[in-house]
Amino acid sequence: MTKIHEGFIFFLNCTWGIIQSSIGFFLFIGFIDKPHFWHKGSIVTVGATRKGMKIKGGVSLGLFIFITHDIKKEQINKSSLVKHEYGHVLQSILLGPLFIPVAGLPSLIWARFFAGWRKKHKRDYYSFYTESWADMWGDARE
Repeated sequence: MTKIHEGFIFFLNCTWGIIQSSIGFFLFIGFIDKPHFWHKGSIVTVGATRKGMKIKGGVSLGLFIFITHDIKKEQINKSSLVKHEYGHVLQSILLGPLFIPVAGLPSLIWARFFAGWRKKHKRDYYSFYTESWADMWGDARE
């Protein structure tokens, strides 16, 4: 990916995706003490967790990606979790202000409130439309 493409992704998430990028920015400030890496026009924060947090995995808000476990900089391009969350970054560019109602909230609800249902019905987390779409666009399941 060229620097022009990365700049374009950054620019679109700071304009068309300003709502989710603004929310992501405030979360970024909350994790300012954690390591951050530039990744294809987005900012990846690793080890984004605090004592007592129960969330595991990752979340993407506009141009910001937050991963709860530590990943070394050289592992960023190989991590299927980072690739998946990057797929959400691309969704943010496509959907702009519709990202939160079309992808963000459904993804959050699927992750947070349907874990028991998924286990009972043997449904893969990534079978949900927002997650399979993010996998496809982020090349997470090569």
